Amino acid sequence: MRRATTPSGPPGGAARPAPRGAAARLADWSVRHRRSAVIGWLLFVVLATALGGMAGLTEPTESEQSVRDSARATAILEDAGIDEPPAESVMVTSPDKGGWRAAAGEVARAVRATGEVAHVREPVPSADDRAGLIGFRMRDETDGADEEPIDKVLGAVDRVRDAHRGDGIEIRQYGEASAMKWLNGILGDDFAKAEWTAVPLALGILLVAFGALVAALLPVALALTAFLAANGILALLSGALHIDETTNSVMLLMGLAVGVDYCLFYLRRERDERAAGRDPETALRIAAATSGRAVLVSGLTVMVAMAGMFFSGLLLFKGFAVATILVVCIAMLGSVTILPALL
Repeated sequence: MRRATTPSGPPGGAARPAPRGAAARLADWSVRHRRSAVIGWLLFVVLATALGGMAGLTEPTESEQSVRDSARATAILEDAGIDEPPAESVMVTSPDKGGWRAAAGEVARAVRATGEVAHVREPVPSADDRAGLIGFRMRDETDGADEEPIDKVLGAVDRVRDAHRGDGIEIRQYGEASAMKWLNGILGDDFAKAEWTAVPLALGILLVAFGALVAALLPVALALTAFLAANGILALLSGALHIDETTNSVMLLMGLAVGVDYCLFYLRRERDERAAGRDPETALRIAAATSGRAVLVSGLTVMVAMAGMFFSGLLLFKGFAVATILVVCIAMLGSVTILPALL
């Protein structure tokens, strides 16, 4: 009597297994409904971006950027309509006693001539009479000028400093307005460099790693579309939780990082399975059941970690938390839906 045998064949000829796990089920649906998955993703990105653009980003007030007693005091002043212009100080020092006084007088005249300051106080000398401190406040009115008021004041102080360069006189300025300009300049330059270099660098590295343009473009395209959608939703949410403008740069870099990373999970496993002799559909299902699950676990872990910034008490970090959670969630969902359909 002949013994029954189980049909054998290559891995690609095996019967189609039932999807296991949430990631595998999502991937199976997107593969069977490729057109719906791709069109649905594009509509979601376009709709979120359009609605967010119409709503605009609502930025926090000065009191919202502070905490505890400082925030309450600033809120009281805002409610009462009392405006407190930022204070600035200029320190003039010299190696000799009283040698700073002429330069201090020039500084006072120069900042008054800008028309952007008020209440310029007489210089307060140090105990040894080798330094003097000049205090004044900035005016709030900009009169629609292209140049910021603090730029004019800093330029006036710089001209006096240049005039006394080499004679031992040192002139240093510090205050709320100048410090904010310095900080915003550093953050703006750093974020701008990161934004302009992150995408080309990521694309170049992926192109070298995969050796194929399409495989390199997929992770970057997913990350950028996830950022656009998250940016639009963030603008809508900023009406309830005011968001600082620097949050967009943080969200772009975070979205690019996780979006590319999650795509690499899928692509690497799918390519490994194809190299092992699997047919495209089987390789994709295996990648979905393994790498897809890793993407879900990683995404949820990152979102929980980012939620820890809510405990900081600072609105800036709460905005960072909302932005990063949004972009990670969208990139994660895109990796287990739109990416299998495109593959």
